[in-house]
Amino acid sequence: MTDINKLILITNNSVVEDAFKGKIKLETVETHKDVLIKARDYIYKDYKLVTHPMASSIKPNQTPFRSIIVMPKGNDDNTDDIMMIEEALESYRKFEGEKGATAWYRDQTDNDFKLIDYYLIEDAIPHLTR
Repeated sequence: MTDINKLILITNNSVVEDAFKGKIKLETVETHKDVLIKARDYIYKDYKLVTHPMASSIKPNQTPFRSIIVMPKGNDDNTDDIMMIEEALESYRKFEGEKGATAWYRDQTDNDFKLIDYYLIEDAIPHLTR
C-alpha cells in the first residue's frame, strides 16, 4: 500500500486540480510539456513514476492536458523511469511541430480531454492506496 501523503500529482488540468485539491499534494503547471518537464525534474531528484507519462493512446499533439503522479523512490532503482520520462519528452518534441487538434477542435473538445485525463488519474489513485 502506498501512503497518499508521499504522492505528488503534477497536472495542467483544472478538473484534476479541483477534484484532488486538499486530498493529495498538487503541483500545477501551465502546459502538457511543463507536466513532463516537472515530472522529469522530480525523477532526477530521486522520485519515481507512479503513473505512465504517456497514458492513453492520445498523442501529445492531440491533447493539451496531462497529469502524472510521482513519489519518492526510496531504495528502488528509477533507471526505467528516467528512460520512460525521457522517451515521453522525445515523443512530445516529435509531435510538437505537427498540427494535432486545431484551435476550433480544441475549443469544442477541451472538456472531453480534461475528463479523459481526470478519469485516468482518478482510476489510478485507489489502486495505489489499497
